[in-house]
Amino acid sequence: MDQEKLEKSLDGIRQLLSHLHGEVTVLEGTYSQLLLVLNQVQGVADLDDLTGLLRRRSFFRKWQALLDECQKVNENCGVLIIDIDHFKKVNDTHGHPTGDEVIKKVAALLKQYESPGCFPCRLGGEEFAVAVRGTDAEILGLAEFIRRGAERMHGPVIGPDGKPSSQVEWKCTLSVGMASVRKASFDPSRLLKAADDALYQAKGKGRNQVAAA
Repeated sequence: MDQEKLEKSLDGIRQLLSHLHGEVTVLEGTYSQLLLVLNQVQGVADLDDLTGLLRRRSFFRKWQALLDECQKVNENCGVLIIDIDHFKKVNDTHGHPTGDEVIKKVAALLKQYESPGCFPCRLGGEEFAVAVRGTDAEILGLAEFIRRGAERMHGPVIGPDGKPSSQVEWKCTLSVGMASVRKASFDPSRLLKAADDALYQAKGKGRNQVAAA
């Protein structure tokens, strides 16, 4: 009799454990799905709506990680600040839809150079930044590639009806400021300020050029 009770108790425990196992499996599946959704939402939140480039905060987070890594292995790291020349004139002359198109084209140009050691972001408006791991010569070379690439860009002006014009085209140029660091302070804010100062030098010298801090 005691044996029968014991076996019944064991059967009950087995059934309970089996049920709990099923519940845990369901919960694990739900957790995995929620984690996937959260990662997707985070990924979308990290990107600028218009260009698909990193937003400012996400860029700084990723750039800090790159600076930390470069500091550990004593490698050079730099940043480019890029501004579309006379962008207000583009908006005033051709309208904001055309201005948005110019911004998207510049973003697409920057994306061509994207890699683990080189990633762009939209700082805001018509201003962009690119974090670059490499020597000064490599960073300046990239800046020149970007500047020349912009010189070759053009596209139809978007009319009031939202349709591209077959007669009027836009063109644009870029001014670029560059700053880099190897053994000094790996402070992203100071680097960004130095690159921004260099950008104003490029603008002061006539725009459509690269200046180094």
